[in-house]
Amino acid sequence: MRILSVVRKGYYGSKAALEPMYLYLTVPLREMGHEVETFDHYDEARHLSKEQRTDLLIQKIQGGQFDLVVYTATGTEPIEVEAIGHLSKKVCIVAWNSDDDWQWLATRLIAHHFTFMVTTYPHVYDQNRQQYPNLLLSQWACLGTMSDYSRPKDIGFSFAGATYRIRNSQCRYLRRKAGLVCFGHGSRMVNLGLPYVKGASRVPGLMGPPVSFEAINDVWNRTRVSYCPMAGGPRGDVMSIKSRTFDMGLSGTLMLCEHSPNLERYYEPGKECITFGNLEDCAEKASWYLSHELERARIARNYRDRTLKEHLWKHRFSDLFYQVGVVPNNTSLVSAVMREGVSAPPR
Repeated sequence: MRILSVVRKGYYGSKAALEPMYLYLTVPLREMGHEVETFDHYDEARHLSKEQRTDLLIQKIQGGQFDLVVYTATGTEPIEVEAIGHLSKKVCIVAWNSDDDWQWLATRLIAHHFTFMVTTYPHVYDQNRQQYPNLLLSQWACLGTMSDYSRPKDIGFSFAGATYRIRNSQCRYLRRKAGLVCFGHGSRMVNLGLPYVKGASRVPGLMGPPVSFEAINDVWNRTRVSYCPMAGGPRGDVMSIKSRTFDMGLSGTLMLCEHSPNLERYYEPGKECITFGNLEDCAEKASWYLSHELERARIARNYRDRTLKEHLWKHRFSDLFYQVGVVPNNTSLVSAVMREGVSAPPR
């Protein structure tokens, strides 16, 4: 199939590192044999207006003869989404939502501009599929191309990612109690034992730069126990399942995570991951598994096996193609599906 992935390329706006979502929507699709082109709907380097970016995207879709367009939605879109609404009746345009745990109130408002909209939150899907019949359920997955299960584990307990305001205090506690080492934006303050202060995020020398997705994978590959916080949202109080849950699945690390709703759909606590109830519990379990290598390795192996079996991006895309009615190496069946009543809801 010919696929257009509408996705930001730069990681945190950086030119030096690729946004993970860019990798998710290109690498596995090409490995599956599809022809993939991309369109960066942010593309800040070109200094285009919102209207100009919209016009370029419309031209791209109209001239590309694509079987499928996958658009990454954020709730605050860098293009005029309503302008591509008419195209979604001719080309299958699927919006992929990233943060419906706290952005659904925004993303639902643009659902009718797409042929389909994907959420990764079962409760959002269950509560809204009647009102939004073009809403689909999928989930994050493991890319795997940067994973190295056999890599020697020379880091005991780590967190790789952004350490923002509320996560700073959590990580500092785990650093004191269980030796947590942090990597990524904000990690410098944690590793120095410094509390977050207002405005710190605007001082790069204090926070430290964001690390590339490749570097994050390198940390997971080297780590025996990985801290995996599940709380997100602007205030860090929304329990959810993010991409890191699957991203580290082939690295050989043990995932130590908060018990988030629906986790059991994907991994079995106690067998394929270890959950904790509070930070004290987390520190105690990290220390225990660091001193019991055989048990740690057993759970890490189960985690890898389940990921290989069910949670690679090729699994997600195969299921998504089935849901939207697009058949690889054949014509799109979306128009037939929509004639049967699976169309966007009234505005």
